Amino acid sequence: MALRDWYADRELLLTGVTSDVGRALLEKILRSFPNVKVYVIVRPRHGFNKDNRIKNIFLSPRFERLRHEVPDAISRVKVLQGNVLYDGLGTAKADRERLGKVSVVLHAAGPSDGVLRFCQELPRLQAVVVVSSIFRHASDGEISESAMEKEVVLEGPVALVRVPLVGSAVREPMPGFVDVFKGPTALMVGAGLARGNSEFQAEIIPIDLAVNTLIAVAWERATAKNVEGPVVYNAAPIGCTWSDLIKKGRRSNRKFTYPTFGLRGMTSMAAVHWILVLLFECLPSALCDTILGLLGAKKRLLEEQQRVRNALRSLESISSRPWSAERNRVYLVQQRLTPEDQDAFPVATEIDVESYVLCTAAAAKKYCVDESNISLVKIFRLLFFFLIAAALFLAFVSPFRGHHVLEKHSEL
Repeated sequence: MALRDWYADRELLLTGVTSDVGRALLEKILRSFPNVKVYVIVRPRHGFNKDNRIKNIFLSPRFERLRHEVPDAISRVKVLQGNVLYDGLGTAKADRERLGKVSVVLHAAGPSDGVLRFCQELPRLQAVVVVSSIFRHASDGEISESAMEKEVVLEGPVALVRVPLVGSAVREPMPGFVDVFKGPTALMVGAGLARGNSEFQAEIIPIDLAVNTLIAVAWERATAKNVEGPVVYNAAPIGCTWSDLIKKGRRSNRKFTYPTFGLRGMTSMAAVHWILVLLFECLPSALCDTILGLLGAKKRLLEEQQRVRNALRSLESISSRPWSAERNRVYLVQQRLTPEDQDAFPVATEIDVESYVLCTAAAAKKYCVDESNISLVKIFRLLFFFLIAAALFLAFVSPFRGHHVLEKHSEL
């Protein structure tokens, strides 16, 4: 049975809907399967109850396409108050009874033990998909397609999907879309100098391909024959090196400049890295903020530089070493999909890296950048260039004039 036919009219349970992957997963499901009902577990937070948190999610830029194409999609989302860390997911008894028809559980964030235990109570369950970071499962540099003992507490139709670093979208809901500024985005848009070995493979997966993998793996796990127990799928990265992303990022940065000072790229030398960051990122940003403060304006450039630095720091442990992972199962899932489903839910596909990076830079400028910072950085750069040029001019002219005065004095 084709993937879209299999999902028709199903009831799904989705946890972690407030995470990046969870939000993207909910958007894709609602847009792709018009008759699917989705239950989500949400806890009140920061003064917002469960319903307000879901409404805020639907009002975010990620759901703009869904709001336009399927305006009533939110009516198919049933919000349950709970917490995945508690027994029974922290839900009320009446809410747990409402989940009796759920056949697919997609766990998109947080510890999985409680979720897997709860799944044993679902009478119609056909697939449970748990997502985690692929880097937690390396053994002697190798990441196999076998489950680790600590991952599994439930026998049954369980699929464990391990993903690399999650980057911007390659296609959906729009090319390059990104609304959360993290390490992969910071590197691709040329926001600053990263630390790592640029010749290693870039362990990044576009968020829409990560979501497609979760959806396709649930279908594959439920419909595969003669399979028992948990099955591991290591999701596929974009298929290029860090160096490729950096080179393409330099080109896109000319068109979509990121509002920070400093060098762009990656170096493996820790001492050189921090010296360059201090001299060409921290000091110029601090100087500019000092000038802004003296003028009575808001200090902002050092804060932006720190945001970039925090994002790039998250790459260090990944980009500083090579990773070797088995990915046979995820490629087999891609082959098993029908041509129509391969187009709608690609999980391993060739990516035009230059186009991907360019679209990411454009989306980052739209959704992650304060436009006024761009103008400020341009003004201060021109000011610095002028001051440097003036200093060089004075350094060159002053000795020449002094020598000329001495010659005149000698003639007298």
